[in-house]
Amino acid sequence: MARVLPDANRTRVVFQSAAEEGFYRKCKKFSRHWHIYYSCNLSAIEEGKGMLDNEMDFVLYHPQHGIVVVEVKGGRIKYEEGKFFSLNRFDELFAIKNPFQQALVWKSRFVLQLKKQRLRVPVCHAVCLPSVRESELPVSAAIEPEIVIGRKRYASLERALLEIMQRSIPAKFRNFRDVGPRLEKFLLGATFTSRLYLRDYIDSHDVRVRDLDTIHETLVTPLSSSSWLGIEGEAGTGKSMLAVLLARHFSNAGQQVLLLSSNPLQSLALKAELDQVAQVYTYLELAESFGVNLLVPPDNHRGSREEWLQLKASPALEKKINQQKKFYDVLICDEAQDVQPFWWKALQELLRGRESRFYLFFDRSQGVFGSGGRQEKFEPDKVLPVAAPYFPLVHNYRTTREIATFARSFRTGASILQSHCGRLGYEPRLLAYRQRQDFLQQLTELIAYLVEHEMVDPSEIAILSGREPNAAESLLKDVRELAGLPLHRFRLRRQKGKTGLAEQPQGSLLLATIQGFKGLESRIAILVNLSEYQLSIEHPIMSSLFYVACTRARHMLYVFTSDGDAKTTACKKAAAAIKSAGALVIDSKAALHEFVGTVTWYDPQRVGWLSIAGQNLAKSNIMFFPHDVKKAGLKPKIGQKLRFTPRNEGHATIATDLQETSN
Repeated sequence: MARVLPDANRTRVVFQSAAEEGFYRKCKKFSRHWHIYYSCNLSAIEEGKGMLDNEMDFVLYHPQHGIVVVEVKGGRIKYEEGKFFSLNRFDELFAIKNPFQQALVWKSRFVLQLKKQRLRVPVCHAVCLPSVRESELPVSAAIEPEIVIGRKRYASLERALLEIMQRSIPAKFRNFRDVGPRLEKFLLGATFTSRLYLRDYIDSHDVRVRDLDTIHETLVTPLSSSSWLGIEGEAGTGKSMLAVLLARHFSNAGQQVLLLSSNPLQSLALKAELDQVAQVYTYLELAESFGVNLLVPPDNHRGSREEWLQLKASPALEKKINQQKKFYDVLICDEAQDVQPFWWKALQELLRGRESRFYLFFDRSQGVFGSGGRQEKFEPDKVLPVAAPYFPLVHNYRTTREIATFARSFRTGASILQSHCGRLGYEPRLLAYRQRQDFLQQLTELIAYLVEHEMVDPSEIAILSGREPNAAESLLKDVRELAGLPLHRFRLRRQKGKTGLAEQPQGSLLLATIQGFKGLESRIAILVNLSEYQLSIEHPIMSSLFYVACTRARHMLYVFTSDGDAKTTACKKAAAAIKSAGALVIDSKAALHEFVGTVTWYDPQRVGWLSIAGQNLAKSNIMFFPHDVKKAGLKPKIGQKLRFTPRNEGHATIATDLQETSN
């Protein structure tokens, strides 16, 4: 196999497009003589021009044939009046740089630099348009068909490149000494880079997070076939999304549906989404609708508050429900780990009868408020009214693999179910501060960097605080703005007798407590006031708070802790567990998720099976078929690892785009 740098099996490689990733993977299968370098920057001061910077997609070196530099452009291309455009699926035009001119200019400047390094080696250039047929290209002075690699030549890429090198470089120049080691030192030592702007990543990947309800719709039928079921999944596996889909499903069937959640702010969002579809309450709001406060005893209660909470409140609610005869066909309980175990008997009275349906969604590690108690870990088998086995949600669609790995270090509970994250992204960034002024300076600089350099909109940032922001111990006490941007407090407000969420002003930063933001998410999350929360990281409440906070971030996570605090040490340990390797593609045509599985069975005449790698996922088997194997040029063996893209066919998930991997 060819030597390809950077190596996606050893480090993170950022691809600007799926076309570049496809070219990269084909190059890895070339013969061992090739040395291939991806994303090469050429920076040099030239006489009369000053400092010039250019990037070339690929530089390929062969010791018998020389160097070919290749510009890769994927998708549909249009050439009109001497200009090049890309077309999206709506036939909208977007001007792009002339790929032939790009390759020619980079090659010319590269030749000058090679001369300065006294590297004598022939250089030519090519343009790869993998989605374009060679016969479609027009006759033009700007387009040289001989150096174009289109759909036909792309199928035999190595041979196509050798033909271009042989035609472009006269035989007399192909007699040269091997310069491979010196060339690699020059390229890697001075000009190789792989960049990714947060703005580009968010634009590409956020659509994928929002559109995953189509994947979850395939689960509605198997879930709705059970009438009494617990559904377990860690943060980001789409529990709330599935709860909404189930509510719609049963409502469309003419049934009365009640959906309960724990967070008042999340409940508001669910009410807006399920308007005219289902009744939505928090657990406390539901009880109050029957005239019962589950937390505060009435005036005529003679015992202690604990006696009311554990012994009297639930029977009182149960009695009110039966008196008012307000029943439902379907009861869906989101965030079931937040429910006090002695409330369940009353809640079950809401069901109309034996044919009623009861669904509980929970995460063993999110028991910030309820069932786990203040000192104990939440164990569903002991406190939930629905017995195991529970339906597992094993794919994490919200957070990146890096954020999920970091957050899992703080998970608590017995028999933890771990989901698989296919989306690669940034590693969480840890920031340690010495005192309050140092914290405010670093936070201000971070906000300014995100908004000015990374072009992030302030509304895409959520500052999540472990303490009430205006508490005496809070680092944000009396802070009204950061980097010139006002802070908008995310909380419930009562106006004219109605409870609602104040609209966030444009250009402001969202500020919320971690508890108040539970069940919600943000593109970028900044965690603060964690060291100021006076519990050790080993305490179940503190660990759960950390876990909940980290998993609010879709794409990027920043964590502030005090220098020298044990929580800082714990965060560093969690960050060290992250594996920074793999291929990260940021354009909109890239695969939705990347998974790695191990071949457990393969019949070349019928079907094969992959077991997804990862804790507690051995039973998650994915099918793949011989025609995809043939297309990928593979010969699968038991125990071999394959990278693949999942595709849903009805209620089945199929592995496609199969590729070899050593991950």
